[in-house]
Amino acid sequence: MAGRKARRKKAHPTLRFLVMARTGSGRYPHPVEVGLYPDGAESIVSFSIGPHVVNAGGLVRLAFVIDEPSGELNPVFQQEFDAAELHWLVPYLVRLLAREDVTEEIVAAYQARHGKRPESMHIGRPRV
Repeated sequence: MAGRKARRKKAHPTLRFLVMARTGSGRYPHPVEVGLYPDGAESIVSFSIGPHVVNAGGLVRLAFVIDEPSGELNPVFQQEFDAAELHWLVPYLVRLLAREDVTEEIVAAYQARHGKRPESMHIGRPRV
């Protein structure tokens, strides 16, 4: 293989998610982790439910988390939002879905509730 360049794996782009909730251990569904990649109507919500060795979760388009006609949380996600005490976030998600840039407002609201800015995590871009 002399003279051949080693191929490097191309790094997949990642998205920066704001960690909106990360609960402690406890009875199911805890721990719960919810992240948000704020990008208007193209926003993505990440969910991780249960202990990390057996957790379930994934990335969900905001348009599925918020019912657009009613502007309400899709009942499918009620348990996660209840467990993470995230109902304060729903009005901001509705505005994101309407293509408003409310990222700084979300960060400010989080900081007002928790006394610090939300953590961030990087997740690989989903393939669609």
